[in-house]
Amino acid sequence: MALATTRHREAPAPGAAPRSDKVAVILNKNAKRVGPRVRRRVMDAAPEADVFFTESLEQAQFVARRVVERGYGTVVTGGGDGTVANTLHEVLANHDRIAPDQPRPRFAVLRLGTGNAVADFLGARTYLDDLRDLKDAPTRPLDMLLLDGERRSTFAGFGWDAYILNNYERMKDAADRFAVTRALFKSVAGYLIAGVGKSVPELVLRRPSWQVRVVNTGGVAKRLGPGGQVMATYQPGEVVFEGRTRMACMGTTPYFGFKFNIMPYADHTPGNFHLRLVDMHPVSAVTQLHKAWNGTLAGEGVCDLTLSACRLEFDGPAPFQVSGDAAGERTVLNVACDAPIDCVHFPA
Repeated sequence: MALATTRHREAPAPGAAPRSDKVAVILNKNAKRVGPRVRRRVMDAAPEADVFFTESLEQAQFVARRVVERGYGTVVTGGGDGTVANTLHEVLANHDRIAPDQPRPRFAVLRLGTGNAVADFLGARTYLDDLRDLKDAPTRPLDMLLLDGERRSTFAGFGWDAYILNNYERMKDAADRFAVTRALFKSVAGYLIAGVGKSVPELVLRRPSWQVRVVNTGGVAKRLGPGGQVMATYQPGEVVFEGRTRMACMGTTPYFGFKFNIMPYADHTPGNFHLRLVDMHPVSAVTQLHKAWNGTLAGEGVCDLTLSACRLEFDGPAPFQVSGDAAGERTVLNVACDAPIDCVHFPA
């Protein structure tokens, strides 16, 4: 142990430098699902890997740098989606700085979080099964969001979703004191309690919304209708949306967690992300929650766009979340698709 769409790719592209066979496992020791027993099992299941358990952001940054310096060919992580996104970002940022001429490592995401948005998208099973089958598993490319040119993630959002996630995190922390409520808030039921039980009544009273302007700063952008058919295309520099919005979410993976398929077109076009803008009364949103969950939400009050890059401008500060973690407020955000990474994928 060391301290502190289904696009498969079976082998490196012709002419590419081979990756190292070395495997690094980076896990947050403070994560609720990475207790002593899980840590022992991870080390037993991956005897040839170097396993790093970090206890702070500074340790995670140090380990990411060492992993790049030592040339690991596979990096395994797991935990909450915020932890996963931070690990991916730190390894990629260090790679681009230290070893830009070397092949990027491939990544694997273990199902050790609560929502498991990225892990579920990549077909993760139990962490023991995935570690056992890691060596021979196929990979698929995963596009990453680049936020304001400095932070990578697979999903983010403004408005309602950030508001609900903030309530969920506060209620989950409070529930953690008791075994019964602790288990409840690690399930879909806890998310629904935070969303429908607490957030919707507050949103009905406050009804926050923002005037939003979206400018296409990438290649050709598309506006999609029900079922994903192309309704309009936009050239670079064009305004693709302008209007009132209560929620905006964006991602290269469809899930928000618990397989909540809020961005069903996120991975349909390589090099593009799905931006969804919603202007809907909170009560109406609740009545259509099942459609939002299974990826069929469409129609009045819903605008679906696929873009390679854009700038969002809000008329006032809007609550912002990145990978399910609160990220303050923004009035402007630049979003772009970063170069894809290779991720281990376990087909169903």
